[in-house]
Amino acid sequence: MKNYAYAVVTILIALAVAHFLADDSYQWQVNSISQLGAQAYDKAWIIHFGFIAFGIIVLLTGTSRIRMDVRYWFRETPIMIYGFAILLSGIFSAEPFMAGVAYSTQEAQLHGLFATVAGFALTTAILMFTFTDVPNSRRIVHFIALVLVTGFSLLFGVLPNVAGIMQRLLWVAGFSWLLYLGFNPIPRDHSNAKSSA
Repeated sequence: MKNYAYAVVTILIALAVAHFLADDSYQWQVNSISQLGAQAYDKAWIIHFGFIAFGIIVLLTGTSRIRMDVRYWFRETPIMIYGFAILLSGIFSAEPFMAGVAYSTQEAQLHGLFATVAGFALTTAILMFTFTDVPNSRRIVHFIALVLVTGFSLLFGVLPNVAGIMQRLLWVAGFSWLLYLGFNPIPRDHSNAKSSA
């Protein structure tokens, strides 16, 4: 398993099902993706499954890619940390989107912590590829992904009325980058790649 597409497809299916079955009180434009797996929500298991499965597949894929070419372990490792953090965020649930529901603030904080770690790890991974990948055309793709992921992350935090939209755009950018890695294999020989740039 050397393609992150399997992980992306798995979580996209879970997201689609979770959105389709979401309660009327859930507003995707405002509420976060994590709140599809909120505490006290009877359909939370759907997105929990998606997060955990995504994390496992990312870990397996990253391990396979490192074994394929150990020289680039430092670029794949942040992606694996990202996947592991998403996995953990599927174990600890976010705060409810339903009003007046009691919940564990500690569990919500743990979920938020792992979600933050995931975002930081993904950004770090994209940054690593931006500075070390070849040829230059690939670096440009990584840089665009870096700008989009960073930009949508900032907008997610400062535009609460459309936070759900911003987060989904952030995920689209991140998943698109993972798909790019999967369908555009790392050049086996950097010197050859440079000479063809």
